[in-house]
Amino acid sequence: MPAYNRPAMLAETLASIATQTARVPLEVIVCDDLRMVETCAVVGRYASESFVYSPNPATLGAVGNWNQCLNMAKGKWVMVLHEDDTLYPWYFESVLPHLRNGAVAVCTMTSRGPVAPEAQRPQVPPSVVAFPSRHFLKSSMTPFPGVLVRRDVALRLGGFDERWGPIADYEFWYRLGCVGKIKQVRTVGAFYRVAPGQWTEQVWDDMLRLTHLLRLRIASEQFPLYPRAGRWLARFFTYRNARCYAERFRERPEVLRRCLALGRIPFAGLPSGWVWHALRVASRLVQQHSRPEQFAARLDGSGKHLSSATYVTIA
Repeated sequence: MPAYNRPAMLAETLASIATQTARVPLEVIVCDDLRMVETCAVVGRYASESFVYSPNPATLGAVGNWNQCLNMAKGKWVMVLHEDDTLYPWYFESVLPHLRNGAVAVCTMTSRGPVAPEAQRPQVPPSVVAFPSRHFLKSSMTPFPGVLVRRDVALRLGGFDERWGPIADYEFWYRLGCVGKIKQVRTVGAFYRVAPGQWTEQVWDDMLRLTHLLRLRIASEQFPLYPRAGRWLARFFTYRNARCYAERFRERPEVLRRCLALGRIPFAGLPSGWVWHALRVASRLVQQHSRPEQFAARLDGSGKHLSSATYVTIA
C-alpha cells in the first residue's frame, strides 16, 4: 500500500482488508512516502506480523512508491492498493478461483465516488471475461484498486514507468496484457475514491495528453494492418474523454482545446457504445494476424517498452 498523508483513509483501507470473508495468507506492507507518525500508528493497530509499516528512506513520489510496493512484496500475487481506496468483503472470495491458467492479472469491477457506495455481494459465482490488449485502445480494464498481478511478471517488465506520470498504471496494465492473459471478474469488488484535491484532479490536462499518446501507441502496435482505423479509434475515445473533462472543469488549457477539436473527425458523433462494440469486433478480426512474441521482441533488457513517452504533440 503506497501511503503519503491520509492516515484516516488508510484506516478504512486496512479495515477493508482485515474483514475479508476469504481467509488466505497475505502480507500488507504500507510503504510510507512521507514517514508520518500518524500513519505508523494506524498500521500499529493491527497486532499481526502480516501488517507491516515500512517508511521509505527518501521520498520517491507516487509512481516510485508504487514500484517500491512491488519490490517490497514477497508473494506470488501482489496488489498496489492506494490508502484512499478499499476492497469489499467478498473481493478475495471472488478472485481466488481465477489465479491460474496463465493469467498475469485478475481484477474486479469497481465502484467510485467520494465515499464507498453499498454494493451487493454476488449470490452466484460471477462471470469472468478476458480483457485483450487491443481493448486498451478504449481504456484500462478497471481503475487502480482491485488488480492482482503476478509479481514476477511485473518485475520482469520493469514495473511502472515513471515517464508516464499519472497514467503509469494504465500503461503498465497494457504491457501486462501484451505478455499474458488479463481476467476481469464481473462483480464490484473494490472502491475507487474520486474526490477533490487528489493528484489526478490536479494534473488532469497532462493525463489527457498522455492518454492520447498511449492510445496512438496502442493503435500502431495492435492494428498495424489497419493504421487509419486504429488512429481513428484513438482519436474518437480521446475526444470522448475531452468532453467529459470539459464538463467537469472550467479551465480550457491548450491540450483540452486540441482534443475537443478531434470532434471534427468523421463519425465523431457516433454513440460510444457502438464504437466500443466495433473495437471488440475489430479485435477478433485481427486476432489471427497477431503474434504475442512481437511485443516481447520490442522490450529492452529491463523489460521497458522502447517507445515509451516519445511523443510530444497531439496527433
